Amino acid sequence: MLFKIKKNSIMVKMITMYTIPFILLSLILIWNSQKSTQNIQDSFISNMSHAFDQASQEIQSRIDMTYDLTEIVSKNSKIITFIGDPFLGDDADFLSQYLDSVIPIIKYATAFTETDDYSIRIYMMNDQIPESWPYFLHLKRQASNAKLQAFMAQENETQMWLKPDDLQLGPSSLNSDRSKYTLLTKLYSPSRELLGLVAVMVAEDRLLSTNEGAYPSDITQFLYHEPNITLAATDVDEAAEAEILQQHLTESDAHFIYDQHLYLYRTFDAIQQTFVYKVSLEQLNQSIHKSMLNQLLLIIFSVMLLIVTCYFMFKTIFLRLNRIVSTMRKVINGNPHLRISDTKPDELGQLAQDFNGLIETNNHLIERIVMKERLRKEAQIQALQYQINPHFIYNTLDIFRMKLIKERMFSTADRMADFGKILRYNLSSNTLHTTLKEEIGLIRKYVSLQSLSSSQSIQLEVEITEELKSYPVIKFLLQPIVENSIKYGKTVQKDSLQIQVRCYVLKQQVRVDIIDNGAGMSEEKLNMLNEHFQAPLHYEESAPAPNAPERSIGLYNINSRLRLYYGESYYLTIESKKNDYTQVQIKLPYE
Repeated sequence: MLFKIKKNSIMVKMITMYTIPFILLSLILIWNSQKSTQNIQDSFISNMSHAFDQASQEIQSRIDMTYDLTEIVSKNSKIITFIGDPFLGDDADFLSQYLDSVIPIIKYATAFTETDDYSIRIYMMNDQIPESWPYFLHLKRQASNAKLQAFMAQENETQMWLKPDDLQLGPSSLNSDRSKYTLLTKLYSPSRELLGLVAVMVAEDRLLSTNEGAYPSDITQFLYHEPNITLAATDVDEAAEAEILQQHLTESDAHFIYDQHLYLYRTFDAIQQTFVYKVSLEQLNQSIHKSMLNQLLLIIFSVMLLIVTCYFMFKTIFLRLNRIVSTMRKVINGNPHLRISDTKPDELGQLAQDFNGLIETNNHLIERIVMKERLRKEAQIQALQYQINPHFIYNTLDIFRMKLIKERMFSTADRMADFGKILRYNLSSNTLHTTLKEEIGLIRKYVSLQSLSSSQSIQLEVEITEELKSYPVIKFLLQPIVENSIKYGKTVQKDSLQIQVRCYVLKQQVRVDIIDNGAGMSEEKLNMLNEHFQAPLHYEESAPAPNAPERSIGLYNINSRLRLYYGESYYLTIESKKNDYTQVQIKLPYE
């Protein structure tokens, strides 16, 4: 059978119901993944910031070294005394003082750096002191350096930096090919007399290592002074980098991201340079994108797997449901003998079993309705048969009774009157109902009539409350049972046949017990009757079974009428012992 999916199918709704929350969860996972990606990127920036801080600190320490060297020289009293003393004395003393006291100080200062990246010069205003290259030079040689002269003229300024592109201090023969930053510091005597300048020069490439193997391939460092790149550790497109920096250095943050690169920067005001630390994000982005792509593919695969799994799972369920619905429709269309053959121990199996039970109950109800209708029609036919006017019979009985009275047979006349009353009660068609009082009255007359033809004494005892006397019951409920008691009680050689009728209320039921001390019955027959009385009532049970014992025909009739009128749970119950007693119990609903 082909399985087709309709738009309003429950299966579509259930798949949608399961899939939408999963898609929402997937969206949440994607959002969380993006947040995680952002956190990874932030963590990466934080780690790079630490590396950038270390590189910046190294540059700052080299600048600070320049200041330290300047401090060593400019604050040394021997150098100040040497430069500020206008009296030279003899040449031997001068040379001794120069070699023993001054030169060691400068050499010590340069040796302190443990590199040749720093150099120290002192430019003297005292022309009486001869120049001693490369440490002591006359300041007048720098008369053409306008920037230097302007600095000298500013009394409030004590230090100034010269960049590599500024006019270098002479003489030119002392200048090497390495570009240098120069820190100029005014040298004063204790009396605040200007003695000259201390120049401490640091090589530009000392601030930023230009060795290509010094940094990872994805990291680039350079110094920037608007609008140009002044120094790069590795080969870079200086024009392009300068343009990028011009656009973004105005931002408040100490970093920015441009074209899959992270830029971190710091400005050193002393040398008027901005240190830029450029890190490639390509590898990080590729890794992040790969991770996100894998997550997305996993989510798509999971959604598709969920849909396929739900489809086949619901398909199996709905195939079973379709079989159940198909069977239901066939039953509705007039085939009540069909049953659903689904015995699996799950909800659908339980549904199938419950529906089978419903069909059984429905069929049973239909059988009861048919049985009632059949009995009703039979009653109508019997009523038609009894439409012969019964007054002829009543009048005839009255004639016989009067004749017996004339013959002074009063007892027989009374019994004839009882028989007429029984006959009137039997032929009365006004209603199918009576009361317990009238039923008990009927059995009193019946026992009185039967005592005429019996050699035994028949004793009838009745126990009933006033309340139950008016309790409504169906006609001829008790008389057939009493008739059985008398009929089969005669077969036992006893002087007296005792019949007890007890009416009482127990557990919201009216119970009527008819007990006799007659022949009783065997256990086998007793069990057979009780089982038959409690078995489900079928259409065929409207009449006694063909093989039913003669004694049981009346009981079958009463049991069928009880269950048809009051319900399946109201049936006869018999207790008996062979040659001892028989008790028939009738249960009626108490309202």
